Amino acid sequence: MAYRLFIFTGLLLLAAKLGMASNDSHEVIGELLTTSCIDCHGSDSDTGFDVSALSYDFRDETQFRNWMKVFDRVSRGEMPPKDAVQPADELRAEALKRLQPSLIEANLKEQQVAGRVPSRRLTRNEYEHVLHDLLGIGGQIARFLPPENEAASFDVVADKQEMSSVHVRALLSAADLALDEAIQLTYKPNLGPRELDYYNSPYIQMWVDRELRRGGGTVFKTDKDVVTFRGANYVLRSDSNGIRFSVPGQYRISVTAAAHNPRSSITVSLKRQNDQQGQSELFAAWDLVSEDYRTVSTTKYLRPDDYIYVSADELDPAPDGKIIYNRAAQPASQFKGEGVRIRKVVIQGPLEEEWPPRQTRSLFPGVRWEFRKPEQRGNVRVYHPVYSKAPIEHIRDSVRVLATRAFGREVSDTEVDAFVSLARSGLDSGQGFVEAARVPLRAVLVSPELLFQTGSSGSLDGLSLARRLSAFLWRSLPDEELVRLAVDDNLTNPVVLAAQVDRMLADPKSTRFTHEFLDQWLGLSRIDETTPDAYLYPEYDDVLRRAMLDETRSFVEHLIHENLSTDNLIDSEFTFVNRKLAEHYGIEGVLGEEVRKVMLPEDSVRGGIITHASIAKITANGTVTTPVKRGNYVLTTLLGLPPNPPPPNVGSIEPDTRGATSIRETLAKHQEVETCAMCHRRIDPPGFALETFDPVGNYREQYRNSRGVMRELNAGLRYAHVDYDLGRPVDPSGVTEDGEVFGGIGEYKRHLLAYSEQVARNVVSKLLVFSTGAEIEFADRSEVEKILAAMKDDGYPMKSLIHQVVQSRLFKER
Repeated sequence: MAYRLFIFTGLLLLAAKLGMASNDSHEVIGELLTTSCIDCHGSDSDTGFDVSALSYDFRDETQFRNWMKVFDRVSRGEMPPKDAVQPADELRAEALKRLQPSLIEANLKEQQVAGRVPSRRLTRNEYEHVLHDLLGIGGQIARFLPPENEAASFDVVADKQEMSSVHVRALLSAADLALDEAIQLTYKPNLGPRELDYYNSPYIQMWVDRELRRGGGTVFKTDKDVVTFRGANYVLRSDSNGIRFSVPGQYRISVTAAAHNPRSSITVSLKRQNDQQGQSELFAAWDLVSEDYRTVSTTKYLRPDDYIYVSADELDPAPDGKIIYNRAAQPASQFKGEGVRIRKVVIQGPLEEEWPPRQTRSLFPGVRWEFRKPEQRGNVRVYHPVYSKAPIEHIRDSVRVLATRAFGREVSDTEVDAFVSLARSGLDSGQGFVEAARVPLRAVLVSPELLFQTGSSGSLDGLSLARRLSAFLWRSLPDEELVRLAVDDNLTNPVVLAAQVDRMLADPKSTRFTHEFLDQWLGLSRIDETTPDAYLYPEYDDVLRRAMLDETRSFVEHLIHENLSTDNLIDSEFTFVNRKLAEHYGIEGVLGEEVRKVMLPEDSVRGGIITHASIAKITANGTVTTPVKRGNYVLTTLLGLPPNPPPPNVGSIEPDTRGATSIRETLAKHQEVETCAMCHRRIDPPGFALETFDPVGNYREQYRNSRGVMRELNAGLRYAHVDYDLGRPVDPSGVTEDGEVFGGIGEYKRHLLAYSEQVARNVVSKLLVFSTGAEIEFADRSEVEKILAAMKDDGYPMKSLIHQVVQSRLFKER
C-alpha cells in the first residue's frame, strides 16, 4: 500500500510540475493506475511495461505511445485481466474521459506542424504502373527496384519508406529499361499471325523418336496432332520450336486442343518462362472435358528473353499405373494415360498496326521515321529520324509532352529548358538524336515531382488531391479528366469527387488497387512463401493456386462493385469458384475455368474470407497448420485487434507431426501460465475453428500423416497412389474469450458476426492508411468513427466506405 501511495504521489507531483492538464484529471488517472495497474506493471515486474515510468509529457513520443497503450487496453477491457480485481466502472470511464482529450490535443498539435503524411515516395509497384501508363509499355519494372520496407502495414506508409543511393541507382536503371522498351527502332517484326508448328518441328520429332531411357515416352504424334503426357517445359518451348519474340510487346496466343483418353477434366495451360530472370508463370488455363477440339486465346506481354509453352495439368496415369509409354513395347497410340492433343498454336504480335510502334511515335511527336538498310543484319537500329526542324527543338517537344503528363500540369519554358539542356552536350559532340534525347527524358522519369507526393500540412490543392486519388484507386498518375477537373478547381466539389470515384472504380485499372490492397492487407502476396508437401497435398498445383487467388480477389471486387456489406467478409452466402476450385471445395455443378459467383449450400463450411483456400494456404507452413498463426491472423488481419507480443523467454510451439502430442494439448499447457493465458484465450479459439481447413484449404475431419514415400514428381501428372494416411481427428471446437462455446467454423463465424462493426472499423482504417500513406494516429480515430456512424444503418457497404474515405478530412489533408 505504501508503494502504491508513493507512485500515486509521484504522478501527482509530476503533473503539477509539467502543467500539461488539470490536477483533477491526473488525480483520476493516477488513481486508476495505482489501484488497478501498479501491482503487475510496476518497476519490478517482468511484463515489460512499467506504469511508474509514465509522465504526462505527451510531447515525448515514447510517453505518448505508452499512454495510448494504456488507453487502448483499458478501454477494450483487456486490462485489468478479467480474473483480476476490477476498478469501479465510474473510475474507469472517468479516467478514460480525462485521458482522451489530452492525447488528441497532443497528436493534433504535432499534425498541424508536420502534417499527417511526410513526403511519400512512389512504391516500386506504383512506379511500374506510372511508367506503363506514361510510355505505353508493359514490361516488368518493379522487380529491378529494391524491395519495400515491410515494417508498416502497407508499403505506401511514408515514414517507413526508404530512399538511398541504392534506390537512386535502381530508379535510373529502371527508367533506362523503360525507355529501351518504349523506343523500338529495329527491324519491323512480322505483325501477322504465325503458327507455332509443333507437328512439323524437328525438335518435337527428336523427342518423339527418343528412347525411354533418354527421356522419351512423354510425347507422340498422331496423323494431325502432337500429344503430350506432361506439363514440363523442355519439349514444347516456343524458342526451340521456331518462334522467338524479337521485340517486347503484347502478343495474342491461340491454342486448339482436345483431351486425350479423358476420364475427368484435363487442363491445358500456357506458361511463360524466363531462364535468365529465373521466372516461371502460368498466365492462362482452360478446361478440356472431352475429345472435342476447343480453340481458346489470350494476350500476354512478352519480352525477347521470354519463351512460352503449352502445358498440361491434372493428368491421370494409365489405369495400370504407368506414367510413360515404352515405344519399344507398345505403340504410343495404345498408351491409356491421359494427355492433351495439340492441333494448332498461333501467335500474333506484337499487336501493333504500324512500325515503329505507337509508343515510340508518341514519345517523339512530330518526328517521322525512315527505314535505312544497315550494312549488316542483327539487332540494330534501322529506323532513323526525319526532322521538320532542328533536332534540339524536337527534343524540346518530347520533353514538354512527357513532363506535362508526368507532372499533371503545364510546365514552364524555364523548366523545359533545364531538361533540354541535358541533351545539348550530346548533340554538340555528334551523339545521335535518340541517345541525346534519352538523357532529358530519363531525367523527367526520375524527377522528384514524379517520384514524390510532397507539400505542406493542411488541405490538399486540386492537383495534389487528384494525385492522391489516382494513386489510391489506379496506383498511377491522374488521367486527363482528373487533371482538368483539378485545374478548374472542380475536383474539391464533393459531388464531382464522388462521380470520379465511381468512374475510376469502373475502370480496369482499378484491379491494381484491389490486387495490391489485398496482397498487403490479407497477405495474398505471401502465397508462394511456402510450398505444400507434394506427397501430403498432391492436389495443389499452379492451376489451383491461380483459382485460390482469383476467388479472394473476385470476392472483394464483387463486394465493392455491388456495394455489399463488410459482414460478407465474416460470412457470406456465396463465393467465387471455377471447376477446379469447386472440386477442391466439394461444390457440385460448376464447370469450366471461369471463376464466377456461386451460391453456397446452407450447410457449407465456406463463406467469408477466412474460409478461402488462399487464406488457409498463407496461414500454414506447407505441411501442418498451427492454431496460433491462424488465430493471430483472424485477430490482426480481419478484426484489426492484434494480440500483444508474447512475454520474454516463451518458446515457440512446434507440434509433433508424428501425432504423439496434439497442438491443442500443447496450447493447453500455455493456458496454464497466466501471462500466456491472457493472449491465448483470444488467439486459440479462432485458430481451433480454422483447423477445419488443411494447408491447401481442403475441408478435413482428420489430419493427414505422411507415409514417408518418395516418388519422382512429374509436372502436370497426378498419381493413382495415395502417399498419406488419415490420422487423428480434427477438433474445431472451442470456447471464445467471452465464454461462448462453438462446435466448428460455422458456429464460430456466427460468433464473429457480433463483431461486424469492428471488422468495418478495420476495413476503414486499412483503406485510410493505404490511400493516404500514414498509419491511423490517435487523433484520426474520430474520423474513422464518423465514417462508421454514417454507414451503420446501411450495414457498412464496401463501395460506400471507399466513398466515405475519399470524402474524409484525412484523405483531403496532408
